[in-house]
Amino acid sequence: MARIKFENVTKQFGETTALHNVSFEVGDGEFFVLLGPSGAGKTTTLKLLAGLYKPTGGDVYINNENVSVVPPYERNVAMTFENYALYPHLTVFENIASPLRARKRSQSEIEDRVMKVAKMLKIDPLLPRKPAEASGGQKQRIALARTMVREPDVYLLDEPLSHLDAKIRYELRQEFHRLEALMGVTTVYVTHDYVEALSLGNRILMLDEGEVQQIGKPYEIYTDPANIKVAKQVGQPDINIIECVTRNENGTISLMPKNDPTLRIEVSQEFQSIFKNNSYPEVVLGIRPQYIKAGENDTYQTFDSRVDVYQVLGSDGVLNIEIGDLKLVTLTTPEEYYKHDQALKVHFLKDRFYFFSPEDGKRIRLSK
Repeated sequence: MARIKFENVTKQFGETTALHNVSFEVGDGEFFVLLGPSGAGKTTTLKLLAGLYKPTGGDVYINNENVSVVPPYERNVAMTFENYALYPHLTVFENIASPLRARKRSQSEIEDRVMKVAKMLKIDPLLPRKPAEASGGQKQRIALARTMVREPDVYLLDEPLSHLDAKIRYELRQEFHRLEALMGVTTVYVTHDYVEALSLGNRILMLDEGEVQQIGKPYEIYTDPANIKVAKQVGQPDINIIECVTRNENGTISLMPKNDPTLRIEVSQEFQSIFKNNSYPEVVLGIRPQYIKAGENDTYQTFDSRVDVYQVLGSDGVLNIEIGDLKLVTLTTPEEYYKHDQALKVHFLKDRFYFFSPEDGKRIRLSK
């Protein structure tokens, strides 16, 4: 059992700042996900927890102990690396067993625990082989098994599913919720895949360019993004982003897209007061694809659009449309069919709009 705390942690490599003033806490037994694009500082955060890096500034705590300068071997943490880090001269069995042998566990315990985790990850037929005889996805599972066979205070998992095919990733995401080895053990899990983050995390920390963008439960991160970076990172297809100028016409505020000033987009009544005082002469509008609907609607503003590309992707249809010079993406049901250049009326659910400041990307919110 362990609690983790980062307190104003900064990590620099020469003139490059990988993490800047990062603070967060992870509860005892929590499954905590670090989400962000490549270069966000996720793996650096894990290596600071593991003791492989020392912070340039700030402090790292495990169970209220400042471990900022404690060597890795004195921290009871287990880490899976994205690049496997397997011993090529040892069998798969011995690779998985190596943390247990280092702790001088009995042979019967080693055999029992290695076989248990190998079967769960479906790599038990590989146990007599060398890592060179395994595929990339199998190597990833071997590395994960070597981490899970231990009984650490903290699991540190760095993109453990990144090299697996989609079906196995899905199966293992389900399995993570059932694994006795992970239940009740504090786990910090790194991924760039928002589906993994939403599926697995008790809470999610969104990192970008070495800075904390938002911390919250999965539902909060998706439905209530703190800024435009979070909104773009979470969701597929990507959120539609439209840079706009606000227009006050006869006391009613509307938005004029910068790349097509002939269009006017209505704003919900709740936001009229915010824009009327001219606090935001410009604004960035975000609308997720599922909130642009095909067809006319008496409640919502309807636009004439043209179909560009239509793709059926399993349970959804992804429809690229053009409204004037605006290029947008919307979701439909897969039973519908659209042809290139087809005329199509669509409507926006304006009560689902997000507004962001063009200066700093922060969310513009209604006053409480």
